[in-house]
Amino acid sequence: MKLTKTVLVIGAGINGLSCAILLQKAGCKVTIISKDDPQTHHSNSIFASYFPSASIIPHSIYSDELIPLFRESLHYFVSLHKHEYQGIGINEHYELFEFQKAIPAYAPLIPNFTELEAFESSWHPKHHSIKINSGWKFDCFFADWSIYYPALLEEFINRGGKLEIKRLDIDSIQRLPFQLIVNCAGAGASELFEQKNPLLYRGHLIHVSGAPILRNPLNKRVSYNFSPKTTSGKSSDVYCYPRKDGWILGGSRQKGTLGESGFWLGEESGELAEVINGVEAPKRILKLNKEIIKDSFGLNLDDYQQRSIKVGYRYVRDTNNGLRLEAEEWGDKLIIHNYGHGGAGVTLSWGCAQKVVSMIEARA
Repeated sequence: MKLTKTVLVIGAGINGLSCAILLQKAGCKVTIISKDDPQTHHSNSIFASYFPSASIIPHSIYSDELIPLFRESLHYFVSLHKHEYQGIGINEHYELFEFQKAIPAYAPLIPNFTELEAFESSWHPKHHSIKINSGWKFDCFFADWSIYYPALLEEFINRGGKLEIKRLDIDSIQRLPFQLIVNCAGAGASELFEQKNPLLYRGHLIHVSGAPILRNPLNKRVSYNFSPKTTSGKSSDVYCYPRKDGWILGGSRQKGTLGESGFWLGEESGELAEVINGVEAPKRILKLNKEIIKDSFGLNLDDYQQRSIKVGYRYVRDTNNGLRLEAEEWGDKLIIHNYGHGGAGVTLSWGCAQKVVSMIEARA
C-alpha cells in the first residue's frame, strides 16, 4: 500500500532514521526532530547511535517479538550487503565461553552458525590461559558506524526528509502540527511519555585508531566476543570489532540509571581502571583483548597508542519485555512507540521500522 501521510519521527538515532527511510519509501513525507544534531553533536552518551559496536546480533534485548523482528531485520541487512550499501560488511564472528553456554534461540536464523565442537581443533581466537568450553561462530553482518550512519542520514535528506534540532516536552508535542508521530526517542522517551527513570545499560567502548582489520588464516575478517568465568555473577565478556578506522574494544554491561545531575546511579565494575583521556574504563577490557589479539593474530595492542573512549548508554526500559513497539491514541494524535531496544538497536532497526510501517498501513 502506498501511503500519502505527513509523519513526524522523534529521534535521529538508528531507529528513528530507519523508520523515516521506510516511511519515505512507503510514500510519506517525513520530518525528524532531534534534540541533538546527528551531523555535528558527538558528546551526548544518551544519543546512543554514536556509540555502537554495530554487530547484527540480538544481544541484551528483552522482547517477546525478538525472533520475528530479528528475522525481518536480517533480511534487510542481507539486501543492503547484496547492493553494497555503504558500511555494511560481513565478519566471521566468534562467541566463545570458558563456561557452558546454551545455544541462543536465534541461532537457526544466523548464516553458517557452527558450534564449537566443529571447529575447536582448527584456528579460532584464543587466550593462552583460558580454556574455551563452549561457543559458536557464524557469518555476522556488521555496520561500520563511521560510514553506515552518515550514509543513512544522507539518504533520508536526499529523499526530501526534513531534520529539525530542538528539545521537546509533553506540552510542545501536543502543539506540534502532526497527527501521526513515531516515537524513537530512546531513553528520552521515558521523560516524554512514561515519566520515570529509564533502566540503562552502561558500556565502555575504546576506539583504537589505525589498527588493522583482523583476519583469519583464510583472510576472512574476524570479530569476537570472549567470556571468561566470573565469580560476581555479572557479564564479563570482552569483544573486538574491527572497523575501517581501527578497532572497537569493549566489555561492560552495567545496569542502572542516571540521576538528575546526570551522574551514573547503578552497577560499578569493581575492577582496576584504565584511564584514557581522563575517562575510566575497566582495565580488563584492554588487558584481555591485548592477550587475545596477541595469541590469535600475532599483533601487539601496544603498537597502536592513538586511543579514545566513549561511555555510552542503551535504554533497556524493562528486563521482562522492555521493547515498546505499539500504537497509542494521544488526544487527537496517534503515537507509534518504537524504543527500549537495549543493546540491539542496530540489530532490530529494520525489523522494528517495518513493523511501524505495517501498523500505520493497517490504520490507513
